[in-house]
Amino acid sequence: MIVKLTKKNLSDLHKSNQPFDIIGKLDVTFRDGKWESREILFDEVTEKQYPNYDGTEPIAYIKSDDYAAFLAYEGNECVGQILLCSTWNGYAHIEDISVARAWRGKGIGTELFAKAVEWATEHHLCGISLESQDNNVLASRFYKKNGMHIGAVNTELYSNLGLPYCAEKAIYWYKFI
Repeated sequence: MIVKLTKKNLSDLHKSNQPFDIIGKLDVTFRDGKWESREILFDEVTEKQYPNYDGTEPIAYIKSDDYAAFLAYEGNECVGQILLCSTWNGYAHIEDISVARAWRGKGIGTELFAKAVEWATEHHLCGISLESQDNNVLASRFYKKNGMHIGAVNTELYSNLGLPYCAEKAIYWYKFI
């Protein structure tokens, strides 16, 4: 079940933010006006976890028409979330999407993504955008499966963060609706 974030379920925000597997990285090139990528898989799988997204005050997702947050539940357990905002250039930007480890691969991320497309359509936005990292191959597969394409790469975004982050490239994904 996918529900909108409210004051009543605000305490469930970020419960699905759990470690994810790093199985490789994307090798991204720009050829003939189009971004292409291929996977380079690692011999060893490692884990990574992001801190809880704190770029927007949680109350904005409840009170502002320019923001939205949806939570995925299985029974009473919050197992996923998606945080959105409308941008100056007409996109619904996914600020964060996560599914709890035990629930990955069961369609919950796809349901959350569909909710983002629905919200973007209702708000007359042209598409969906998000930023990820070149070492998040599993997420990249998910974005491609849901009709997204690479629109840009930033090699400097994380350069001042120290290891291991400074070696990552930011990948910008888009889907037109």
